[in-house]
Amino acid sequence: MARIRVLQIVTRLAVRGVPRHVLAIAAGLDPERFAVEVLAGRSEPGEGELWQEAQVRGIATLRIPSLQRSVKPLADVRALVAIYRQIRRGGYDIVHTHISKGGILGRLAARCAGVPVVVHTYHGRVEEVHGCSLKSRFFRACERRAASWSDALIAVSEETVRLCLSGGIGTADQYRMIHNGIDLRYFMDYRSVEQTSLGLEGKPIIGTIGSLKEEKGLDVLLRSLSGLVQRYPHIQLCVIGDGPLRVSLEEEARQLGIGDRVHFPGIVADVRPWLAVFDLFVTPSIREGLPTVLLEAMAMGCPVIASRVGGVPEIIRDGENGLLVPARDSALLEEAIGQLAGSSEMRTRMGEAGRRRVAEEFAQERMLKLLEEEYEQLLAARWVGE
Repeated sequence: MARIRVLQIVTRLAVRGVPRHVLAIAAGLDPERFAVEVLAGRSEPGEGELWQEAQVRGIATLRIPSLQRSVKPLADVRALVAIYRQIRRGGYDIVHTHISKGGILGRLAARCAGVPVVVHTYHGRVEEVHGCSLKSRFFRACERRAASWSDALIAVSEETVRLCLSGGIGTADQYRMIHNGIDLRYFMDYRSVEQTSLGLEGKPIIGTIGSLKEEKGLDVLLRSLSGLVQRYPHIQLCVIGDGPLRVSLEEEARQLGIGDRVHFPGIVADVRPWLAVFDLFVTPSIREGLPTVLLEAMAMGCPVIASRVGGVPEIIRDGENGLLVPARDSALLEEAIGQLAGSSEMRTRMGEAGRRRVAEEFAQERMLKLLEEEYEQLLAARWVGE
């Protein structure tokens, strides 16, 4: 029996959560039933890229340089034509798109090319569909139209489903909720390195990982840290990642008098050595979908604190396997960090509960099984309809 040909389309293969999720799908789907390729565009400066990682993992990739995050009409038309031509050449049974730009152009190209099944995943951060700005209205109109080209819409959290439907994107019967999953063995079987190898021996370490952008709320975390230094004079903060706010965040840390306590290692190829030595992990985001890095921290037994936004409350049960705080509230975030920093028993208990939670609900195998079933059901329905 011929394998089902699947094309995954993502706007860029940057070192970020969604592109890593796409590579996990491409590498994890049953190779005896599915033949998967990944098409992506150009990353933005400072983001890093995952093309080499994809090659090492044996994932077939296609690069469309004109596909990029920003709206550029001429480049967007070139990207649409290039995607359409690739889809026609590839003879795909399913096109599965991710992220807004790749999702809109990819779904339009797939429908024009007559692809049997078109799927899109909303990874969260869809709050803009409710805005009143010209950008929000344009985004909402595009997403509403693109939803009509989709056979199924996958959301990574119940909150994402709610936000999309309340913004008029798609219909309830189109949505399937499939939580992100992570490779438990990759994280749970990792053996810790020594703090000395990272130059932070003997010091309590708060960690955070992500793009250095406004939506990540890192300025709130810096203000919280500045209020903790008297109680915890040796406390350190490691901010893993890069982005447009790096210089301003470094300057803010200096102005708050904590410049020597805040470290910016940049983008790292493997987050596990860092997660292994963090005493606690913080995600202070203003907006989120279902953050994979939070699952990774929990899988390694790291106690977590996060903003109560997006799908985060579907991961963290407040007071049981982590702590939730309101977004943008540096005082309550400071209080939560102090609560965990001051109790090794609480850190251990919540870290162990977090590992159990991820193992039970957010395993990559579970995510892939649900996705494989969805693909096959959608194709079967299309064949019956024909």
